[in-house]
Amino acid sequence: MKDCAVAGCERQAVSRGWCHGHYQRWARIGDVLADRPLGRQVNGRCSAPECERDAIARQLCRTHYRRLLTTGDAKTDVPVRAVSGKGFVHYGYRLIPVPAELRHLTDGRTPYPEHRLVMSQHLGRPLEPDESVHHKNGDRQDNRIENLELWSRWQPTGQRVVDKIEYAIEILERYLPEALAPQRPLIFGAT
Repeated sequence: MKDCAVAGCERQAVSRGWCHGHYQRWARIGDVLADRPLGRQVNGRCSAPECERDAIARQLCRTHYRRLLTTGDAKTDVPVRAVSGKGFVHYGYRLIPVPAELRHLTDGRTPYPEHRLVMSQHLGRPLEPDESVHHKNGDRQDNRIENLELWSRWQPTGQRVVDKIEYAIEILERYLPEALAPQRPLIFGAT
């Protein structure tokens, strides 16, 4: 077995005359960087100006490194958006991190839809798989308990039957009032 071709390296050569570590460097960045010793390095801080995040690769933080991989430029002049850790929006619903003391209400899942967590807290129990939480005003991010109602999904999804009947009567009164005349006592409870 031959020694690595890099001066001062005492490892055995495995490919192209280099040891595994120097070969990996050459494959990743195109240079063996003979003057830098092999071994795990602590990356320190990101090399982008005014960035205080820890570097993960190529002396860049996760955000700048991801930019470098996707666009070819780390875009160090573009500020990094600070993430507050308060959740995110997915299909209009806010998903939030669940504190450890409330995870019994979510079967241990986190992040979890905020409206379902609010309803679970209100009921004091986890929601069943066939239960859904409906936003009365239609705003999926308005998660006040007074805007939420619990629905069972054993019936088809959609509107409440009472609402549909009221709307059907309204339509009939507008467009075909004579069709309602024989049924008026039954519908309105009059005799």
